[in-house]
Amino acid sequence: MKMPKKTVDQQMKELFEHFSKQDHSESHIESLEEPWLYSIWDVNQKFLFCQNNILVAAPRNSNSQEELIAVTPNRNIKQKDEHTYPIFIGINGGKQVLSCLESGGQPKLQLVEKDIMTLYYNNEEHKNFTFFSKTGQTQEACSIESIAFPGWFLSTSPEPDKPVAFSHEGGTMITLFYFDKKK
Repeated sequence: MKMPKKTVDQQMKELFEHFSKQDHSESHIESLEEPWLYSIWDVNQKFLFCQNNILVAAPRNSNSQEELIAVTPNRNIKQKDEHTYPIFIGINGGKQVLSCLESGGQPKLQLVEKDIMTLYYNNEEHKNFTFFSKTGQTQEACSIESIAFPGWFLSTSPEPDKPVAFSHEGGTMITLFYFDKKK
């Protein structure tokens, strides 16, 4: 079973510390040109990647190309506690971001053409683009909760090659993920 080198909680702390240090330096715009990139996979070893403009989860094999997921803090929303981090999540180097929109009374995951760094620098909350990365007791894996729709979590199907969606707290879908920083 693939495990990250550091816990999700350690990686989120480092992400937030790095971005907050850079925000206070004189050259923060030059040093924060890019989001941090991660491999993200569920506890059943299905990795997140984009296929035909849809985020899906599938096992990685020797022919699979690694999809790096872009992540930055949302500095306009406060952390709930020491293990809950508000983040933006993107693909294609952060040129598309995950968004949570209402569809038929329930949240729907959508990829939107928007630069993740534009969201980071903008002084708005952007709740529909923001997720709480929440670690539990082990801090090894996290759930990713929509801020716009509390109690709804990014989820993967127990079956491979299915789109990533939202499920309500306590549902049958997989809602725990690992992160591993790549660059």
